[in-house]
Amino acid sequence: MQIKSRVRRTSHKYRIEVPTSIAHAYQIDAKNGDNFWHKAIEKEMHNIGIAFEILEPGTNVPVGWTPVTGHIIFDVKMDFTCKARWVLDGRKTADPDCSTYAGVVTRESVYISLTYAVLNGVDVFAADIRNAYLQAPLLQKDYITCGPEFGLEHVGKKALIQQALYGGKSAGRDFRNQLRSCM
Repeated sequence: MQIKSRVRRTSHKYRIEVPTSIAHAYQIDAKNGDNFWHKAIEKEMHNIGIAFEILEPGTNVPVGWTPVTGHIIFDVKMDFTCKARWVLDGRKTADPDCSTYAGVVTRESVYISLTYAVLNGVDVFAADIRNAYLQAPLLQKDYITCGPEFGLEHVGKKALIQQALYGGKSAGRDFRNQLRSCM
């Protein structure tokens, strides 16, 4: 039985070449004579930097912490800005012992809410919560080995993951619990 793997079928979006790796991103920048992908990577790593506690060389990872991996997903937004998102490789990690269910808002419930707002003269405001998961502490004890996206000074160092990150199997649950405790 042959297993189908996920393969990026498109190499361009809005006629902009989308990288498949960090090295490829830097090659595209060099070829184009700009640094759009480099800036996107730097911005993402700066934004999620609070999620990691980078250990000094020679420091042992605490007992009970599990090694995990992650990677960067690249995309081009509708305004043609380059976007990089660092995500955990959740598909490679063991399933958590407890439920990780986090409900998702349906399109219909948004329509109903907006209709009620219009009928009752309520102003509707919207916001982009960007890296929302970073607000939630991670209940799992995972660590990574830093790659080049963390900066040359951190390559090869171990980093404890302190906050929920996209791609983690329990990130939705952790964020939901954090949101519940705040509300």
